Amino acid sequence: MAIEFEFEVDKGFHFAEAFAGRFNVDVIHNRVNLPGMLGEGYIQEVFLNNGLSLCIHHYHLKEELVLRRMDTSSSTMLTMKFDCRRIPAGQNNLPHDPLFTGSNGSEVELGTGNFFTDLIIPSNQHINFLVIGASRQALLDILNLREEGCPIESLIRDSHSFVLHEVMTREMENTLKQLSHVDQTAPLAMLLYKTKAEELMYLLFSKLMTRAASASITVDQADAEKIYKLRAAILTDLSLTPQLPELSGRIGISLTKMKQLFRQIFGDSIYNYYQSARMNEAARLLGNLSVSETGYQLGFSNLSHFGRLFEKHFKIKPKKYKDGLEVR
Repeated sequence: MAIEFEFEVDKGFHFAEAFAGRFNVDVIHNRVNLPGMLGEGYIQEVFLNNGLSLCIHHYHLKEELVLRRMDTSSSTMLTMKFDCRRIPAGQNNLPHDPLFTGSNGSEVELGTGNFFTDLIIPSNQHINFLVIGASRQALLDILNLREEGCPIESLIRDSHSFVLHEVMTREMENTLKQLSHVDQTAPLAMLLYKTKAEELMYLLFSKLMTRAASASITVDQADAEKIYKLRAAILTDLSLTPQLPELSGRIGISLTKMKQLFRQIFGDSIYNYYQSARMNEAARLLGNLSVSETGYQLGFSNLSHFGRLFEKHFKIKPKKYKDGLEVR
């Protein structure tokens, strides 16, 4: 049975202290080492002079852990979660559909801290993720967005609740790994923490600012749950093309609003998101299957069409991609 830890994100909240209190362990220099019954590793908090707070999770669990963020009425605090873990869709046994899980790839989420969420941390895996916390104003000061009518600037400055999702790039993953290995006792450690955190934010917002400008919709808890349920349904079987009217009825939201919210949160249309996930899964399957087996498993009856889509996505033909994997 999973071990649970509940918390609320608000101004002045210290995750390490709350976690230590829950499991009756000490906090030393803003670091809490996991109790032996839970696993090995640590949770480290770092408070920077630019208004950012970092919470570094670096551990290996003996038991599954659920980090349950309770909803609050305040949307003034923002969180950015950089997560290197890869979790197949639908792999949880909770009685409800948690937010921010069910992804088949590394991910980044930026949003207000007023959502109820469950983050399921599996046992027997090396866990490495980072949560950056900031007030809206602190984030605006760091980004220093001067572009007139910048959608991201307007979204952050507004008081409405929101959540945005991006796929985590290899460059982000490398920077996150470097940050998690900083020696907190070394000279200039705080400068290195700050540099790496701002580098991660630069990589994230560089991607977010390429999104097409559109009118933003306020996202509440119910809407977020429906859209993440939609994503989980899409990722569960990538051989099936999403049937949008049927999915709209299943999650209980109008077709128009479903499309708008999905694009706002994930930065792309439902169909494009599906095809991108499909191609990423194809790249993974090519490590063990032939090109034809991979295409058929992902629902392609026309292998030429599969090859064209794969080449468009990765700039390389699937056979050549597979040959490259076998050489390594």
